[in-house]
Amino acid sequence: MRNRVYFEFFMCLFLVKGVVSLSQGIDASDPVLRHLFKKIHEQEEKITKLQLKATLDQQYLSSKISTLENKVKTSYSRQKELEKTVQNLVKSIAELEIKTPTTDEKSIYSGRFSEMGTEKSNKPEPDYVIKNTTVRGQGPIALGSKQKRDLRSRSYPDRAIAFYAYLSDKLRSPGLHQTLIFRTVITNLGGSYNRHSGVFTVPVSGVYVFNWNIYSCFRGDITSELMVNSSRKGGRRSDSRVTNEDHSSSGCIVVNIRKGDVVFIRIHPKHTLKGSIISYPGLYESSFSGWLLK
Repeated sequence: MRNRVYFEFFMCLFLVKGVVSLSQGIDASDPVLRHLFKKIHEQEEKITKLQLKATLDQQYLSSKISTLENKVKTSYSRQKELEKTVQNLVKSIAELEIKTPTTDEKSIYSGRFSEMGTEKSNKPEPDYVIKNTTVRGQGPIALGSKQKRDLRSRSYPDRAIAFYAYLSDKLRSPGLHQTLIFRTVITNLGGSYNRHSGVFTVPVSGVYVFNWNIYSCFRGDITSELMVNSSRKGGRRSDSRVTNEDHSSSGCIVVNIRKGDVVFIRIHPKHTLKGSIISYPGLYESSFSGWLLK
């Protein structure tokens, strides 16, 4: 459209110049020339109108384009805000799932340890109490009640509670705040460790020992921490940037916790994170273990 207008404009100018050059030697009263000048004037008016319309159209289109660009920018900003909100919701849901034992887990632990109590009450009392003894050359001596030693003064569960698991493969580029899931389970006495979530749910209150070992890759830097519910109990850093080789760090925590608490290993939520966590089963493994002390 614009090219056509320019073409007509230049053609008219060319005609005007030609006519002007001719009119210097021709009588202006000639009817043919008057008709020609009239046509030129009409063409100039058309060109002027077309130029004005083209300018108005260009301004209108520029305004529309600017409005659309602003709407696209606003939509993009809202999309980013929604994505951030969704990520926060997913993270909150994951934390709640970690902190809250499932109904099945609660029922399993409740039934298991109620059975433990029943079995213990039905067992015959072992002969831990020393009732009498003999002194060489003096015959049997009956001990008084104050002299008797009850070796059962400490109470222990009838079944052992312990677990050991490790990463089945390398964990590439883990994220901050990420819970580590040790899927390969070697020991799970009591069934309290969940290989799908990486969480140990405490079946009975007491003092527990937890140990974890993390290998960082060549020139990697991994900081991990042991959590009880939402409380941090200890952390370790495996920094391979200085050693320029695979590097490991181990942590050991002794903690008094309650039945129903959850224990897991996660990546530090703020410390600089670089590289991957490596685990080569059969050679060396990044692992997590724990057991009831008393």
